[in-house]
Amino acid sequence: MDQAWWGEYLPEVVTKFEGELATLNQGTNPVPHYQIKGYGNSGAGAISLAIARGATRVILLGYDLKHSQGKRHWHGNHPASLANAGAIHTWPSQFAQLRRDNPSIEIINCSRATALTAFPRMTLEEALN
Repeated sequence: MDQAWWGEYLPEVVTKFEGELATLNQGTNPVPHYQIKGYGNSGAGAISLAIARGATRVILLGYDLKHSQGKRHWHGNHPASLANAGAIHTWPSQFAQLRRDNPSIEIINCSRATALTAFPRMTLEEALN
């Protein structure tokens, strides 16, 4: 799912990012590989990874699932060599499958503006209290 992204950004990531790295693709890069269901998009893959690592409650922020203000990503478009959310129309069903696959996990969508309906909505303040 993310092999092309790592190919584009790995040199920058390893010099600037201090957090933990993870990928779903077993490739030639040195990033640790996790064998989990990725659901076809990075947001769902991140939730799947959190669950695989033991999360029983996941709070979502910034899961807009829509193109906003003429942009496909909050950070602007990726280079032409990478995907730019072209399959966004498939994401709602992928998140719905993630929900069905993990019925005991509490997943709360606290995104301010979102088209994602697979999970209950709350403000961040409500979810944290």
